[in-house]
Amino acid sequence: MSTIKQPRGIDDGRLTTVDVQGRSIGNRKSTIENSAARYLVGGVNSPVRAFRHVGGDPLLLVGGRGATVTDTDGHEFVDFIMGWGCLILGHRPAPVVRALQQGIRRGVLTGLTHPLEIELARLICEAAPSVEQVRFTASGTEACMTAVKIARAHTGRSKILMFDGCYHGHSDSVMALRSAGIPGLTVQETLSVPFNDPTALEEAVRAHARELACVIIEPVAANMGVVIPESGYLAMLRELTSRHGVLLIFDEVVTGFRVGYGGAQGLFGMRPDLTTFGKIIGGGLPVGAVGGARQLMQRLAPEGDVYHGGTFAGHPLTMASGAATLQALRAHPPYERIDALAERLEAGLLDGARAAEVPVVVNRLGSMLTLFFTERPVRSLADAKASQRERFARWAQVLRRQGILIPPSPFEALFVSAAHRAADVERFAAASHAAMALIAEGAH
Repeated sequence: MSTIKQPRGIDDGRLTTVDVQGRSIGNRKSTIENSAARYLVGGVNSPVRAFRHVGGDPLLLVGGRGATVTDTDGHEFVDFIMGWGCLILGHRPAPVVRALQQGIRRGVLTGLTHPLEIELARLICEAAPSVEQVRFTASGTEACMTAVKIARAHTGRSKILMFDGCYHGHSDSVMALRSAGIPGLTVQETLSVPFNDPTALEEAVRAHARELACVIIEPVAANMGVVIPESGYLAMLRELTSRHGVLLIFDEVVTGFRVGYGGAQGLFGMRPDLTTFGKIIGGGLPVGAVGGARQLMQRLAPEGDVYHGGTFAGHPLTMASGAATLQALRAHPPYERIDALAERLEAGLLDGARAAEVPVVVNRLGSMLTLFFTERPVRSLADAKASQRERFARWAQVLRRQGILIPPSPFEALFVSAAHRAADVERFAAASHAAMALIAEGAH
């Protein structure tokens, strides 16, 4: 993805620069620039945290509670990043805190199988009808990498098909067209087509059916901003892959337990062959998982010939946090409430943009949404890239100065959690209204 230059003069003095508690936010040199960049590449451990898409000093956050986060200067922000979707219950939810405290008292790591691995796997299998067995990993990247290996072993084929703008971690196969340092032979085994383009999809599958091991897709894209599959698209994909003996992998690292307890496959009534999970199933701790029918999952060692292992796979603390999260979601489903809050936020953002006569599109599914500065529908990566990213940067800067924290990139999703209140949504909408007015004026 390309970056944009830092916008100039966002704070023109007409907006009150305060955090959620009404305290002034200073503009001193960021601690990140003074120390983190000396020891961390770019001052970060994941590129999007560097704020290159929106400009301004990166934030250094020290903690969160409920729907807010706090930086090193003690300023609080209403958080709509929410751990990139992990924290559906908010920061430090009581059930997760209790589970982690109990887990630490028992010991951090056993080195062998822990009962909570079985419990979390059971909860996932009961939630997703397509999943009969699970293998835990330490990240979503590793889960997707493992799913692709299973598909290649099962089919005896080598090529994979993915979709422009979908992200499945940074392993070689799924980054072959997007990163340096990947061998040419691996690049040759990777195909990519536009999201929501049935003609391109059908042509690619037909042309490479005998070589194609799998198609991997985010059923609701969240890494080009939220992009929703058009009616019938996923059903066509399921029929097409089944017809040609190609495995279908749903990457539900973001959507799993987010768009509903059964994930996107439950929402759309789909049965992929393999599913990858992450984020919410760890309750804020590092995690990934791949699941599917027993026949496919038995390809993994020690039952089969696809090797996967790891000291931290099924880590007891992650399992405790994840099980507590899923148990809470099942016992007290928050989906109706958080979806309604997200719908209210969508309406508020659109109202502010209309009042300022700034063209925007909001793509939302459930509690995840993205605002694009564009007049045209956003249904693919090309549409997302055609949006006015400089305006997004200005918007993000003004929101931050008003105590609202959103992902520092136009290609990410905003998340509403169970910890958010109507007042948080109204504050966001009001701050956005002010930002849109400045954008309409062409403030410099």
